[in-house]
Amino acid sequence: MTVPELYLVGAPKAGTTSVASWLAQHPDVFWSTPKEPFYWAADYPKMRAHYGFDTPEAYERLFASERAASAAVRGEGSTTYLFSREAVPAIMRDAPEAKLIVCLRDPVDLLVSYHRNQLIALNEDEPDFGAAWRRSLAGRLPATDLLDPKLVDYPMVGQLGAALARLLDHVPPKQIHVVLFDDLAAQPHQVWNDLADFVGVDKTVLPAFDAKNRSEKMFRYESLARWTQRPPKPLKTPMKLVRQWSRTTSAPGVAALKRRMWRTAPRPVVDAETCQEVSRHLRADVDLLATIVGRDLSHWAAVGGRAPSDRG
Repeated sequence: MTVPELYLVGAPKAGTTSVASWLAQHPDVFWSTPKEPFYWAADYPKMRAHYGFDTPEAYERLFASERAASAAVRGEGSTTYLFSREAVPAIMRDAPEAKLIVCLRDPVDLLVSYHRNQLIALNEDEPDFGAAWRRSLAGRLPATDLLDPKLVDYPMVGQLGAALARLLDHVPPKQIHVVLFDDLAAQPHQVWNDLADFVGVDKTVLPAFDAKNRSEKMFRYESLARWTQRPPKPLKTPMKLVRQWSRTTSAPGVAALKRRMWRTAPRPVVDAETCQEVSRHLRADVDLLATIVGRDLSHWAAVGGRAPSDRG
């Protein structure tokens, strides 16, 4: 099977959509549409099946175009790969020279934005982040049709140090490039220079450095979202095909129609007590992460009630 050379493996809500957009704008790079096919995460079977790229044939079709064949670099960016126990070993088995990009962020901010995404994806039914966090700590699940319980295991998703350490068990350090969200927001040109050098493309070709996928939207009609995302059993197969088509098509009007399904919503704000609780729980993991990446991340512990700044 022909597979990409470049993988943006996570973390979610840490700038991956922005980074993928930058790379996709480069003439020497072909990026999959959709950005996240989730193919290699075999330990998220229901999620793979839901999005429709769970077979080698479906995955290969993402890279079967003339544009993909002529590109110097082909890539995709599925954020579950960072937490999957199967994705990265499978990638390295089929593409041992593959390069992996990892975006990382203050885990408190990350989890607040990520929780909003799980509400949108109908994996979560608790609108209050603090309540959802404490439920997860207690080992309980939301009363939803979950695509995978791991998606709402917030303590696990927040353990970025452990996830990066696990990645390094399977991938040589020279094949991993780390992007910190702090740098992405503060010095995008330098981040791009380093990223382009790692990928092996001309860094003088500059992308548009605008933020992508901010956590400021919610579905306009919950009933419609449930109909399209969790259809009744007789409609599951046709709706799966519709979802797959809508994520890959460039047909006129589809993007505008999809935008109308959403409304602008205030960014989530979390009280200082909850932020401090999450920060304390993850402090040892942040220390591990700081050691691995060789950066001082102590400012990540300075928390208060906040609405996180956000690039997807």
